[in-house]
Amino acid sequence: MGIQRLWWYGLAVSCAGLLATATAQPAAAQGAGETPVAAGALGGGGGSPLLSFGEDPNRQLVINGFGAFGYNYDFNTGKNSFADSAVALSLYKGLSDNLTVFVQLTTSRNDPSPFLADVGTSNDISTDIDNLQLRWQPSLASGFDLTVGKFDSPMAIERDDAPLNFQATSSFTFDFARPVKFTGLAAHDALSPQFELWAIVANGWDDDVDNNRGKTGGLYALWSPSLAAHLGLGALYGPEKDNQENDDRTAVIATLLLQPAERWVVGGESVYGQEPHSAVNGGLARWYGEMLFTHLRFDAHWAATLRLDVFDDAGGGRSGTPQVLREITLSPQYLVGGGFYGIFRYLERSSLRLPELVLRLDLRRDRSTAPVFAGSVDGRGRRDNSQATLQTVFLF
Repeated sequence: MGIQRLWWYGLAVSCAGLLATATAQPAAAQGAGETPVAAGALGGGGGSPLLSFGEDPNRQLVINGFGAFGYNYDFNTGKNSFADSAVALSLYKGLSDNLTVFVQLTTSRNDPSPFLADVGTSNDISTDIDNLQLRWQPSLASGFDLTVGKFDSPMAIERDDAPLNFQATSSFTFDFARPVKFTGLAAHDALSPQFELWAIVANGWDDDVDNNRGKTGGLYALWSPSLAAHLGLGALYGPEKDNQENDDRTAVIATLLLQPAERWVVGGESVYGQEPHSAVNGGLARWYGEMLFTHLRFDAHWAATLRLDVFDDAGGGRSGTPQVLREITLSPQYLVGGGFYGIFRYLERSSLRLPELVLRLDLRRDRSTAPVFAGSVDGRGRRDNSQATLQTVFLF
């Protein structure tokens, strides 16, 4: 336990030092990772498939997508399987100088779960509207825009789309601590080159259709002292239970992304949440998640990511069991070329190009304070789990 704490304290001190370095010597980085590039800018030999139909370049229909194929081996159970993980198709079009639309349809298969409670569940294919965004910018000279539809939470580093992530598997913080998607309305304002603000009104955490009569509200502020340093702080509040408007859930989310060198990125997420009458014993449920990672590209083809993750589900309100989950994952990677996903060229708020094809090997070790992982003996849980996941992601 003492060694693990030293790991976290050492990494936190390193991140603080990197922030000072990144602020003083900013790397060449992009702005918002999920801010669409202008459609007209894609026509100049970028390799993105465009359907123009004789239109103005700024009105062209941009069609892209990705596919993901994987192999998973669970060392606890010996179970292993190849899987066609996901296929996504995205479309982007500028309807006018002030109005754009972005749509993504994703067909995916759930990854195998290491948890004992999920033994026997199916991994059937499902199709979902992953994004459907109508974005209005009243003035091209201002930083204000309004988005209505289904969109990724801006309060995040990890995403649910494989090309926009640094590893094949997701952290426990991503799985349990915070929402991934919102369906509703988001107002965004770039008040200055260093400061951005979002205000969100949505159905709830990952709810396509509202499960009650209340709404969830959120605020998120992002400070970028340089192109290589981005610090965010946000809060969410609202009812999340079925057919119930009380017991409001609260979450505070902090994000960090640094690029201290051209090929090096460091980032993390911290989440604290609580919800009344939602613990296993009926009391107040509290949870805390902390994810930190570092990603290094050695050259044009080879890279590696290391992630450390802790999720403390004190009342069991998020995972169903009072426990502390810990995870460490090392991912050597092989990259080919540079491509587009949808209309995105770069990884989140960095100058790292999206590879046209990436092969990732996640070597992962999980531990829990409760026997929640499946083992070789049916019905008997374990406190640890090891798995290897090989994932291929390609853009088209």
